[in-house]
Amino acid sequence: MSRQEGDNIRLIQMNNYVRPKIEENKSRNWVLNGRNNSFFQYIIDRRNGSPTNSTIISSYVDLIYGNGIAAKNSKTNIIDWVKFSAMLKPKELKKIVDDFYCFGQAALQIVKTKDKKEISGIYHLPIQNVAPSVENEDGEIESYWYCKNWNKQGSNIPVEYPAFGTSKDEIEIYCIKPYKAGKEYFSDPSYIAGISYAEMEEEIANYYISHIKNGLSFGYFINIPDGKSLTSEEKDELERKIKQKLTGSSNAGKFILSFNGRDAEVTVTPLTVNDAHKQWSYLTEESRQQLMVAHRVTSPMLFGIKDSTGFGNNADELDTAEAQLMKRVIQPLQRYILDSLDEILNFYDINLDLYFRPLTETVTTTDVTMSSHVCCSEEKKKTDLDEFIEKGEDIDLNEYDIIDEIEVDYEEEENFSLASTGTAFPNAKSEQDGQDYIIRYKYVGSNRPQREFCVKMMSASKVYRKEDIISMENKAVNAGWGPHGADTYSIWLYKGGGDCHHKWNRVIYLKKGIKVDVNSPLAEIISTSEARRRGFKVPSNENEVSIEPRNLPYNGFLPDNPRFNK
Repeated sequence: MSRQEGDNIRLIQMNNYVRPKIEENKSRNWVLNGRNNSFFQYIIDRRNGSPTNSTIISSYVDLIYGNGIAAKNSKTNIIDWVKFSAMLKPKELKKIVDDFYCFGQAALQIVKTKDKKEISGIYHLPIQNVAPSVENEDGEIESYWYCKNWNKQGSNIPVEYPAFGTSKDEIEIYCIKPYKAGKEYFSDPSYIAGISYAEMEEEIANYYISHIKNGLSFGYFINIPDGKSLTSEEKDELERKIKQKLTGSSNAGKFILSFNGRDAEVTVTPLTVNDAHKQWSYLTEESRQQLMVAHRVTSPMLFGIKDSTGFGNNADELDTAEAQLMKRVIQPLQRYILDSLDEILNFYDINLDLYFRPLTETVTTTDVTMSSHVCCSEEKKKTDLDEFIEKGEDIDLNEYDIIDEIEVDYEEEENFSLASTGTAFPNAKSEQDGQDYIIRYKYVGSNRPQREFCVKMMSASKVYRKEDIISMENKAVNAGWGPHGADTYSIWLYKGGGDCHHKWNRVIYLKKGIKVDVNSPLAEIISTSEARRRGFKVPSNENEVSIEPRNLPYNGFLPDNPRFNK
């Protein structure tokens, strides 16, 4: 067959996968991850297009983040913990975790206070918008460039910020980037070897849809009449236009073009493959399997993927798989993030033993043995709180009327005096109780408490004698909220601890049937200030009693409260 004859029949391959390359462009004082930092977008597309890849990434992010971050020494370093909690909000941490696993690295914006001596905030920066500067002679990255859109640098001018710890500027950038051999500027995702299978799974899905729309045809044989009279350039142009319209996974299969003589008719003959579905099934399964290998999945059942091995069909195997996944995959990733946060905090003399609170906790025999004293300690603390709650009372409203329930208003009430028939109150248990009335205190405030102490106190809905409340300053009813993280403190003054949204209300009960002297300030439901105005003597007491700790100096956190620093 002559060259001219061979040019009359052309085979157009519809899909050709080429693995993208990471290009390090050093032509300017920044280094981009691919053309215009495009490799980050490529990873995003593979996450959005591949159901297996997307599911695993999202699940890993949830497992890494767990129930958020905490500190093992938060009780002994309350001030440091308060500072850190104000610096890094949960939503920012979740974004950092997402970037770290999806891209293999994450960028943090460190914002300092005006005096540059402390950190005012730690914020997430989209890593696709960040590029490192060229390394200096010592191999160090001294700054990072931020651009909202690297494809449009003209309208989005890149801005340079110093790397963390290298300047006295108000804003610095810190990059969490694990070491990767041969990677000076960027760290690929841990699953980079499976990224091509993510694209394959995406293309297979497009192929399925296209194949169905094309009548389940593998491709077509197209006769072009009067094609022999076309020049090679005209044939190339016709082929280019057909490729432009019909190639890619969205136009499944192949087209064979035949340029015939003038007498030929235009015909389109479908090419069918009887076992095409077997090819699809194999490629789909292969893509999924290789992606799970790349992500180091210990059991597909953890991600809702049913396999044929039988593994993960019972709870014990699933628990084992999850424990291995946490130990071998998730915890090392968490450690990278925690080490980076430790480096930032230690730079400003903030010492916290940070950890991620897991979504689920597995307790082993060794754990129980090693931490048995901790369990006993927790049980003791729980008992102290329960004992205090048991001292609370449910006043029988068939015997008493509530004649006053207001804020303590910084006052004591022991000198209240009621004129009555002289009937004694036989069950008086408080120094503040009179013959015909009793005075108790009720824990009130937010109906959505977060701490165990506040939850139990609000749930119990009891009233308490002042003596019992004060006596609890020697009991560990709310461990860790005392000065310097101590387990004991005055719950009369500081309730549930720093930033607590609760306080004490005074409740006065009068025995039913008692006639109150009309001249008594308790003849009506009146405030302490009104009682004073009428000449009733009420000596002053501590201001903190009726104030929610969040409204006290330093939000009620100890030991910074001046009252405890005297």
